[in-house]
Amino acid sequence: MKDHLKGFTRLISLFVLGVALIAVYKTFDNMNIIVSFIGKIFAVLSPFVIGLGLAFLLYAPSSRLENLLARNKYRLVSRNSRIISVLLVYLTLFLIIALLLTFALPAIIKGLVDFVSSLPYYYSQLMIYLNKTAQNGGLLQGLDISDTIENIYTSYIQPQLSSEAVISYFKGVMNFTSSLLSVFMAFIISVYMLISREPLINTGKLVLGIFLNDGQMSRLSHYTHRSCDILYSYFYSQVLDAIIVGVIITVGLFIFRAPNAPLLGFLIGLLNMIPYFGAIMGGGIAVAITLLSGNPYGAIFIAIYIVVMQQVDANLIQPRIVGHTLGVRPIYVLLAITLGGGLFGFWGIFLGVPAIAIIQMLLRDYLNYRHRLKKPTIPPSGWNNP
Repeated sequence: MKDHLKGFTRLISLFVLGVALIAVYKTFDNMNIIVSFIGKIFAVLSPFVIGLGLAFLLYAPSSRLENLLARNKYRLVSRNSRIISVLLVYLTLFLIIALLLTFALPAIIKGLVDFVSSLPYYYSQLMIYLNKTAQNGGLLQGLDISDTIENIYTSYIQPQLSSEAVISYFKGVMNFTSSLLSVFMAFIISVYMLISREPLINTGKLVLGIFLNDGQMSRLSHYTHRSCDILYSYFYSQVLDAIIVGVIITVGLFIFRAPNAPLLGFLIGLLNMIPYFGAIMGGGIAVAITLLSGNPYGAIFIAIYIVVMQQVDANLIQPRIVGHTLGVRPIYVLLAITLGGGLFGFWGIFLGVPAIAIIQMLLRDYLNYRHRLKKPTIPPSGWNNP
């Protein structure tokens, strides 16, 4: 009887294993359908996703401000410290957005329009330079790449400036305008999440408590706090550093008469948030546009200025802002940028570095834990070995 029961149990186990393998195979075989379904869910719940991200980013300043207001001598302020802190943080955010829309955005848009209108001129200047260098005695003698450049321009750049492309851009702006309701809902949801965060966190703990014991919950809370510290440190320091670098570079571009200085300064500041490659790409674009605009000496001075400012940023500004590095080796940073950019685009590049820092932190703690388990225990004094 026992042998028959063991055989039946083995058959059931094999059947369950086969069903699991088929399910895994079907999952990967229909991955596009599953990803599309998940994408639709995120599109429907986008106000909650945006609200959660906004609440996460604004939690740190609102929490610090709440702690300050809670110690205020006026009872009305201390009793309503959370509501007041959240309102002040959002008022500051709206003020920053208003200042950007009033001063920075018009200059960037004007620079973008001027840059698009100047593209045919830059293209003609580039073709003239290439034709000269391909002639006898030129730097690129015998190497004719003008046809390749012309093909790239006519196939990829010029179609983006056609009337159909402009209409599609306008439709995109209209779609963005129609989604303002979702953005407004996201703000309302983020405010609710910040004000009522304890009930939400307690609900999450109750749900997780069904699957995790007290020790596992404690470890999860510990590593969640450490991961959030890494994300906050990286995000705020990178944004502040990008603003400082963008302003300094923009001033230098104005001094050396670079075309579209606000747009190029904004672009360099934005690309500076990408480790290693961002500064090189932004500086190369600024130098190339200045050179094509007919200002070779300005391009040389801008190249020198950007290199000097990047050294100042790497050795003086960033250490002051960050205070400490994430402790990630350069090879891992390059891996995070390559993998994140290939899978998720810009956001993968931007979030790849803190993600690899969190993974490194988890792996380091796990390896230390395993090493502690392997260490031989020292017997207490007076222990008589047999």
